[in-house]
Formats: sequence, structure tokens, C-alpha cells
Amino acid sequence: MWQVWVFLAPLCPICQDYTFYLNALHDEWVKSPHPQVELVGWFPNPNVTDEAIAEFANRYAIEWDLARDTIGWSDAVGARFTPEAVLLSPEGAVLYRGRVNDLYYALGKHRSSPKSSDLALAVQQALLGQAIIPAETDAIGCPIQNRFPFQDSLSRCVYRDGIRGL
Repeated sequence: MWQVWVFLAPLCPICQDYTFYLNALHDEWVKSPHPQVELVGWFPNPNVTDEAIAEFANRYAIEWDLARDTIGWSDAVGARFTPEAVLLSPEGAVLYRGRVNDLYYALGKHRSSPKSSDLALAVQQALLGQAIIPAETDAIGCPIQNRFPFQDSLSRCVYRDGIRGL
């Protein structure tokens, strides 16, 4: 299974704006005849609570997996901002890292609609066995300044309707 990880912060306005696009991508991937892509939202800041994540999921009608990043995945894959997306191959290799799309082109500056859907294009290229071009874009958002360090342990996954182990 291909995985898309998006690093999020519940109070980041850019993350809040991107939930619309991420929900649409999730719906597209889940409704395909043979779903091959799983979307997971990770919250790297240790101060974010399960309750805050559940509230974020409820407020933005998120039906894909959300979790506190207690393993430190943001550190492991080199994510620097929220929101920042990473596409992982079924073997766990990072194939794309960067923005979801170009809705925001600088902090506080955005278009009425995106011109380039970078994450969707990367996933499409990967599923077709093509080289991912570009493999990296600049994410615009809130810097990840406080995060869990990478470690080999379990994380908890928060869903829209509650919590379960990952």
C-alpha cells in the first residue's frame, strides 16, 4: 500500500485551509476500484492532545487517519513545515516531499484556487510507475519547531469517531 503522510498542526490556518484539498484526495483514493493509497495525518508537536486532534477531525470533516507523531516520523522523513506531505512507496521509501498544492505561494499569500496539484501528481506518477517529477517542492506553512524525536515505538491513531492503536 502506498502511503501519503501529511504533517499537521491543529491551530495552523494553512493546515486548516488544506483540509478541503486533502479530504478530496482521500475521497478520490478511497473510491477507486482498487484503493492503493492510504492518507495519514501526523501531528508532530508533543503538546497537541488527542482531544485537539479529535476536534480538528470533527471540525474539518476528516475521515482519514490522524495521529500524534509519538514515533517521530516528521524527524525521520525530514518534514520541516505543517502542512507538509510525504509520499512513501509500499517499501517505505520517500518518493515525494513537499506541498499539497500551490494554493499558498508565500506565508499569508494564497491564490483563489491552486494552479498545480503537486501531491496528486506525485501519487498519479507513482501509481503509473513513472518517475516523480518534481520529487520535492517547498512546503509553505508553520515551521515544525517542537517535535517528537524519531524512535521505534508505537503511536496512537485518532479517528473522527475515537481512538484506536495503530
